[in-house]
Amino acid sequence: MSKTTPGLRSMAFGLVFLAAAHARSQAVWTGATPGRAAAPTAPYAPRPLLTGEVDPRAFGGEDDTITVISAGQFNAYFCVNLDPVTLSNECTCTGGCTEAFHHYASLDIPAGAVIDFVGVNNMTPADATMGFTLHFRDHLGGTAQLTSFSFPAHDGFVTDYAGPLGILVPGNLDRAFILDIERAPVQDVTTWFGYVEIWWHRVVSDPPATATFGDVPASHPFYQFVEALAASGVTAGCAGGNFCPDAPLTRGQMAVFLSKALGLHWAN
Repeated sequence: MSKTTPGLRSMAFGLVFLAAAHARSQAVWTGATPGRAAAPTAPYAPRPLLTGEVDPRAFGGEDDTITVISAGQFNAYFCVNLDPVTLSNECTCTGGCTEAFHHYASLDIPAGAVIDFVGVNNMTPADATMGFTLHFRDHLGGTAQLTSFSFPAHDGFVTDYAGPLGILVPGNLDRAFILDIERAPVQDVTTWFGYVEIWWHRVVSDPPATATFGDVPASHPFYQFVEALAASGVTAGCAGGNFCPDAPLTRGQMAVFLSKALGLHWAN
């Protein structure tokens, strides 16, 4: 699910609404809030612990698009319990568990996007009992960690944010981006996570070294943007190998630009 934030005021209202809804759910929640527990030791919690609060809106994130992946969309070989009250994934390490548990989901965002923040809604009774990693995988099976962190202790559900990250998604051909929620094997400790938020924005591609149009050289202030329109097939220029950057735009030409740029299409 993706949504574009309408602005700080609307976001603030949404946060108030969600807080009120959460208070109502807590009032009828029959599960016990977990007690404090000791943090796990390495190698089960190698990820850096988030120690400060980050508000994406303080960095201009209110203009970002937010892609939300709920706990129900994650795959796991263990701890697949979805709590029907909080609609979050609940897991308790019992029976002498010795290995970390992983929950995986694919991340699908468009090419040219920059990931600014990652937020994980969670509740955990101890520092570093649960963590997050964003993985990259290529078509040859090579992998890399793009960002990784663990969560501080919470007595209730809180969304922890990491960022600004500035992770560019140059393209989606021959590559995949994978979300990984990891739980440390801490005996008799219950942890929850509800969803992951990916805050991202689009960027215009870097321009080529050689100009496409004779009247828009590399020194032109709009060079990058004109080249982006040409490379994406939105415009072929005016005539004679030129773009005519100072010419007025007719309503018909505007219709062509917008239709191509937005990919407007409806089946008959």
